Amino acid sequence: MRNITKVFFSLAIIAIVFVAGSAFAQSCPMCKESMTQAGARLSDGFYNSIMSMFLLPISLIGGGTIFVMKSTWVKQHPGSEELSNWAVAKEMLKERRNRK
Repeated sequence: MRNITKVFFSLAIIAIVFVAGSAFAQSCPMCKESMTQAGARLSDGFYNSIMSMFLLPISLIGGGTIFVMKSTWVKQHPGSEELSNWAVAKEMLKERRNRK
């Protein structure tokens, strides 16, 4: 039952991010009107720049979190320094599943 809850929660978070991302990336009404009059390419450029402003901090925070998690796991498990990032992630998941 816990796995179903985790999957549902993960899917809900992903859906919220995609739905909210498009809502947050819309410009103010006056800017939107001036962009649609200026042309589709210009308004697409503004949309893409707004989306990149949202995605860049998220990716930096995520990358930093992964780096910290990996380094703390390697400190707790000496002898695993030679493992790749994917191997460390697999071992972390195995360890977490065995705890439950």
